Amino acid sequence: MVFKCAIIDDDPFFTELINHYISQVDSIECCGIYHNPFDALNKVNFQEIDFLFLDIEMPEMNGLEFLKSLTTLPPTVFVSGKTTYGVDAFENNAIDYLYKPVSFARFSKCVNKIKAHFEHTRTNSQVKQQNIFIKHNGIHIRLAVDDIFVIRAHDNDVTLNTNVRSYKTHLRLKDIYDMLPLNDFMQVHRSFIVQLAKIDKVDGEIIEINGRTIPVSRTYLGELYERLKIK
Repeated sequence: MVFKCAIIDDDPFFTELINHYISQVDSIECCGIYHNPFDALNKVNFQEIDFLFLDIEMPEMNGLEFLKSLTTLPPTVFVSGKTTYGVDAFENNAIDYLYKPVSFARFSKCVNKIKAHFEHTRTNSQVKQQNIFIKHNGIHIRLAVDDIFVIRAHDNDVTLNTNVRSYKTHLRLKDIYDMLPLNDFMQVHRSFIVQLAKIDKVDGEIIEINGRTIPVSRTYLGELYERLKIK
């Protein structure tokens, strides 16, 4: 699963560092960097992002004031040069609190917390789905979840491969993933989701499903082996 974020911090060095860290992992995508909270208010599409990296101490409007100006409180990774804002942060939908400077090791722990946050949210809100609807060629089509074996994101489309045929839709990979039973499907790469029960073969960082080879990113490899009970 790839989670989309925006970075809001008046420190260009820090935003460059965090953006570099993000580029090293497959599970997070940065959709925008803003050095001015007022600029972020006008430009961030909160329907398109999953969470924020948000500095608390900024001139004119600090991070907590920024959140209070929003209609909906987004999940947030707070960052600050001080440790004194921890309580305020966790009262405002905090996923994590990063104390500057941030090492890559500490950032990696934050990534794990981000994943855990959204997996927990998804588990608690998900109802077991037998079918999903997708829009294909302008028509909403019902697909049996059990028939889906590979889902691939490519450019601005997502293709769902079933036992019968393939269907292309304009939904995001994340939107499709949120429709599917958590225990049955897994994202194994930035561009691929697979149904675990359909996997025929695992060879290192390659899996085979229905005669098709799928790459597995190292980010997901350990979880995949664990869920398939491969020793």
